[in-house]
Amino acid sequence: TVKEKGENKFTAPVQNLQSITILSQGVSLSSNVIQFCASNQIPIHFIGFDGLPYAKLFAPIYPDASLGLAQVKALENGLGLALMKSIITGKLKNQLYLIKYYYKYRKGKDADYAEAFVHHTGAIENSITKVNLCAEPNIDTARNIIMGYEGHAAACYWDMIMRLLNNYTAFETRQHQGATDLVNCLLNYGYGILYSRVWDAIIREQLNPNISFLHAMQPNKPTLAFDLIEEFRQQAVDKVVFSLITKSEEMKVEKGLLTHETKKRLTEKILERLNNKEKFRKGEYRLIEIIRMQAHALKLHLAGEKPYKPYIAKW
Repeated sequence: TVKEKGENKFTAPVQNLQSITILSQGVSLSSNVIQFCASNQIPIHFIGFDGLPYAKLFAPIYPDASLGLAQVKALENGLGLALMKSIITGKLKNQLYLIKYYYKYRKGKDADYAEAFVHHTGAIENSITKVNLCAEPNIDTARNIIMGYEGHAAACYWDMIMRLLNNYTAFETRQHQGATDLVNCLLNYGYGILYSRVWDAIIREQLNPNISFLHAMQPNKPTLAFDLIEEFRQQAVDKVVFSLITKSEEMKVEKGLLTHETKKRLTEKILERLNNKEKFRKGEYRLIEIIRMQAHALKLHLAGEKPYKPYIAKW
């Protein structure tokens, strides 16, 4: 039960509860709620003004030592390199399929857009081929090569998105930290929400979140979450943000920050997307379940039990 100044504002049955996200300051939680969530593996996320989690509450789950050793060995035995290729292939294909999705509604209406589409999709497909053909055995050297291909494909993707969105709002380039424009603020905030869900999935599988492959390891950073998030950005966040903008929903930035109402609306739509079902492998699952399935698949890959296959959305 959610209350404001003693007045009931919202009630949800506990059997439907998947997670709790706190976006505002001045929020109190009862110990009963915390105990229930801990007992049922329900995470409580505290999200800052930038969309990143500044705190998380969940029952203690410790990394499995044997899995940690497998992660370290994967840096040398080729499994880490294979994982990097799979994740980037999934990311680039999801970028490619998303711009193809939007092209369906633009073809025949804009000759310049159509010309850019042919050029950029060809370049992204070429980058995917180069990623999979990369034969460099050293994981650090291979990372630099693969990320170079990814960077070239990303430039093509974001150029197509700029062409799509500029009829609705100004968007010049993708910017991570320090962004003050509407599109980048929405994307960065959305990625923060997604990042917390990916991190949860990794912790549930008892993987060590600090041992990564695609991203270089950094002190006090769950860089494995940075790896796994890559193949989900397009469907979980990009598509949601682009839809809000192209449908002309009221989204605002004030003094370089999203307004509270904008953050609330964006969060609602991203959580809705995470709970939407889609066909995956031979079943139908919510996207948040697919994220957890992919974390499990990552664990099996690192243990040498089954090669990792990336999440690639249908379009």
